[in-house]
Amino acid sequence: MGRVAWIVCVVAVAASVAVAEQPPRRLLCVSVTTGFRHASIPVAEAALEEIGRESSLFHLDWLRQPPGRPQPPKPPQRGPATTAEEWQTRQEEFRTARQAFERDEAAWQSGLRERLATAFSPATLAAFDGVIFASTTGDLPIPDMDAFLAWIASGKAFVGFHAATDTFKGSDAFVAMIGGYFAGHPWRAGGEHGFVVHEPGHRIAAMLPARFRWQDEIYQYDDRYVPENVRVLVSLDMTASDPREPWHVPVSWIREYGKGRVFSTNFGHNEATWREPMFRRHAAEGIAWALGLVDAPAEPNPDVQAAEFVRSVVAAAAATTEGNADELLAAADARMAADPGWAAGQRPKLAGLRDLKPEARAPAYAEFVADLLKH
Repeated sequence: MGRVAWIVCVVAVAASVAVAEQPPRRLLCVSVTTGFRHASIPVAEAALEEIGRESSLFHLDWLRQPPGRPQPPKPPQRGPATTAEEWQTRQEEFRTARQAFERDEAAWQSGLRERLATAFSPATLAAFDGVIFASTTGDLPIPDMDAFLAWIASGKAFVGFHAATDTFKGSDAFVAMIGGYFAGHPWRAGGEHGFVVHEPGHRIAAMLPARFRWQDEIYQYDDRYVPENVRVLVSLDMTASDPREPWHVPVSWIREYGKGRVFSTNFGHNEATWREPMFRRHAAEGIAWALGLVDAPAEPNPDVQAAEFVRSVVAAAAATTEGNADELLAAADARMAADPGWAAGQRPKLAGLRDLKPEARAPAYAEFVADLLKH
């Protein structure tokens, strides 16, 4: 894999986060999954332990995946030479194996519920300064979601890495807290994608180049993502990514949640990401901010996001119409500079592009480009 993107830095994580000397904060780190389980989780766990130890910012207590989760049996496949008697035997064997799996899975889920009931009880949470969700997925059996969210809002830290946004699909309240919910990943783990840093001087993003390329799997989010709720620090650069889709894809963001603080980053699918010093510094600064150990601007930046949305539409339109991408981007930037509210006004109209199949977007692209170039 080409490691040309992050501009590899060997500076220790500890050097990137300067705070007054004080006891390490205590964080509960959850790496439990009931949906897809990322192979990078053990690497992420080790990296987070090292970040906490090297920075002296925090100590981790773990809520890891309980061992022994059973695997469902594979249904039998009937070949052309399989006799009726053989097929009946295989089906009976599968039914028996399926019953055993369901029994064992129910026991495993019961044990998981007991662990989470203890870990997320008010008495247990009272001992922590925050929580990290390290690529959690699925509907974790947290006993009282409202109480958990109220705990965060009381002044605690919530930190989500990669698939944390693929957790609790059915909870609008959790999705609103973290900022968005997973809606596919067209930008695959093996591809090298482009990224743009919106505030190179922001302490959580200052270690990143203003524009860079990196291999990782990047999520897009469903319509519960609300730009007015978050301050996006890093976005997918659609002009340097494939596929080029006509919408904004936030990657790392922060927000205030009541008296609490939320830091979420989509980076972390690939094991190599967790070994990268630049990413570790990004993670360390985000965790320090979420814990309230450092301050940085957190007001939502929907205008910045709207501008990136327009640039994504321009990139997709240019790729489809064979227009001059640089010329169109220059025209869009000039239009936004002359009229700061123009991009935000375009977003509701352009959002409908996402509901269209790629081959049906051409008329909308043509209308948008014509309007852009006549000003």
